[in-house]
Amino acid sequence: MQVAGDVAPSRGSARSARRGAGPSLLGRLVRGQRPERPGTMPAGIVLVVVVVGLLLAALLNADATLRKSKARGDGFRQHVAQAVADVSDAVGLSGPRNALDEALGRRAGGGPSYEELLAQKEATEAEGGPATTAPPVLRLRTPTLADPLKLWVGGDSVGGSFGVQMQPIADSTGLFKATLDYQLGTGLIRPDYYNWPEHFAKDVLPGLDPDVVVVMFGANDDQNLELEGGRVVKKYTPEWYAEYRRRVGATMDLLKSPDNDRLVVWVGAVPAGPGSQISNMDVLNYIYWSEARTRPWVTYVDTFAILGGPDHTFAKEVTYADGKLRGPYQKDNLHLSTWGAQRLSWATLAHIGRFVDLGASKVPNPPPSETAPADVVEREELPRPENMPDGV
Repeated sequence: MQVAGDVAPSRGSARSARRGAGPSLLGRLVRGQRPERPGTMPAGIVLVVVVVGLLLAALLNADATLRKSKARGDGFRQHVAQAVADVSDAVGLSGPRNALDEALGRRAGGGPSYEELLAQKEATEAEGGPATTAPPVLRLRTPTLADPLKLWVGGDSVGGSFGVQMQPIADSTGLFKATLDYQLGTGLIRPDYYNWPEHFAKDVLPGLDPDVVVVMFGANDDQNLELEGGRVVKKYTPEWYAEYRRRVGATMDLLKSPDNDRLVVWVGAVPAGPGSQISNMDVLNYIYWSEARTRPWVTYVDTFAILGGPDHTFAKEVTYADGKLRGPYQKDNLHLSTWGAQRLSWATLAHIGRFVDLGASKVPNPPPSETAPADVVEREELPRPENMPDGV
């Protein structure tokens, strides 16, 4: 007899009572679900696979994550990354990632220091005797269709978005044979992740021996840096400025030809826009420009003038030579669109023409839809950013 107020147990609850408390949550996820259709996997198993995969990826990439956290001075994240790295090293899971980084040139130790690379370069030049002493004025040969100049263009991912247009535009003149070489997420701040000076010294200069080097960095250098010994230097402190300026100058010196017959074209960082999470590129550009002006073999390309608005700051759209407005950026307001890359490429080619006799009749006129109006000119002198302290 059922008393009023009592509730008769359902069949499901009666079965659960007979079985006891039932399986755990993990057990129900893995064993208690059946796929709705043959050949599919239950959602619970998919969830478990995803979680295990994420944990395994974290362990495999633990050392790389730790290096990034230390460079950024992330505090709590750095402690977490250190703990994960300790576990990964203990069970031997960090080896494959470190081996991959080594193969890609991303050495945990950063490879040779800037001083070591420059010392090696100077020692090599000294072996040739006084004849290798560079003359005070840059000397570049005149290219011909039969003997074009070797041009190398590259840098970070923004440099890559620029280079994919710079390469074919330079090649189209017949006076250049261009090579594109860029690496995502790189710059001069993190040689432990990717060592650009080492790449230049070991791969680019001896292998290609380019006549013109076009480099573009900056988008990944808006962060703390780590010195030898693991000490982290906060970004935009006097010590940070001094070290970054030293690295820029050392890279410029490394790219110099002993016969002074190589032009280094340092393309400034772009005026990134909202949503890009990139700032202070005017500060980095001031360092590039001021270091370049003391070296006859280096010239600086003013991206803020070429890609920016009338006030030399970020512009969503800019006017082209055909009078139409076009957006120079991709949706992230950082990487260049085809239009932006073409505009910067033609300006860079014209900039190279200041130092190399390209011959007006040999170089095609840029299509008006790909280049800036004639009144867009580079600045001869960059103003010192207001937020940049004196003496750095």
